[in-house]
Amino acid sequence: MPSRSEPGVVLYPARGSTIADALAAVQGIRLATPDAAGVAGALEDAEILVTYPWREEFLVPGLRWVQSVSAGTEQFPLDRFREAGVVLTSARGVHGPQVAEHAIALLLAMTRGIGTAALARRERRWEWPHVTEIGGKTLGVVGLGAIGEAVAERAAALGMRVIGTRRDPAGYDGAADEVVPAARMLDVFAAADAVVLVLPGGEETRGMIGAAHLDALGAGWLVNVGRGTVVDEDALVAALRDGPLLGAGLDVFATEPLPAGSPLWDLPNVVMTPHVAGASPRYGERLADVFRRNLEAYRGAGEWVNRVA
Repeated sequence: MPSRSEPGVVLYPARGSTIADALAAVQGIRLATPDAAGVAGALEDAEILVTYPWREEFLVPGLRWVQSVSAGTEQFPLDRFREAGVVLTSARGVHGPQVAEHAIALLLAMTRGIGTAALARRERRWEWPHVTEIGGKTLGVVGLGAIGEAVAERAAALGMRVIGTRRDPAGYDGAADEVVPAARMLDVFAAADAVVLVLPGGEETRGMIGAAHLDALGAGWLVNVGRGTVVDEDALVAALRDGPLLGAGLDVFATEPLPAGSPLWDLPNVVMTPHVAGASPRYGERLADVFRRNLEAYRGAGEWVNRVA
């Protein structure tokens, strides 16, 4: 086993991201960037895995630390990690600026009619879409963590009143005008003109947003940049097709890639992107900063950042 002074690190996947270059600049590690078929083999000579996807064969005997490149960690087998003595750390906080910008972009694409105009352009129709202003309206942010707070800051700068949910609102000191516990989520939907979802995935939140929440939102807009499994997609389709919901801006879906047969493809009041809210040219450097701090903790010279297990 290599010494902890120069541990082996496996990054997967590396293609198409800025993470590989950023980790290559980290001193004192041996970095490998195999393809999917080569990950398990590369881990035979490494202690650390940096990844988003998880496969059973990645849990080799020598694995000691997994750094997730995402804020969510529901894909990882936490109990097995604890049994095997594997530390898991997340990328919580790394996504804040870019995901918040994306959430606001989706909201503006709906409220300014940009999504509708894009559809008309394909058919060469000069047709005025319905537009409105978001200044003075109320935005609900469900999940006032690092990303949710960044959304709140940007919405407040655009003149919106922001209400949000936190597990524990006590001592909150951020951009939101009002913060309530998660148990009062339905109240947020009822009070808001638009709602941005920034919730993690997992069984605890699966299908959490359903018909009752969409009915409470009424003639408003829903934006989801958290996890697609949080929303009951059948209820969402019904609200968009037959209910008062004016639009949905979606970057995440219950099944990804979104199946070709999903009715969401054809609804004109949906603006969608293929799970790219977290993408940014600066993503790699932000993740590398977290990785460096956790590398010091791994070597026994610091505290872990975003430790999950």
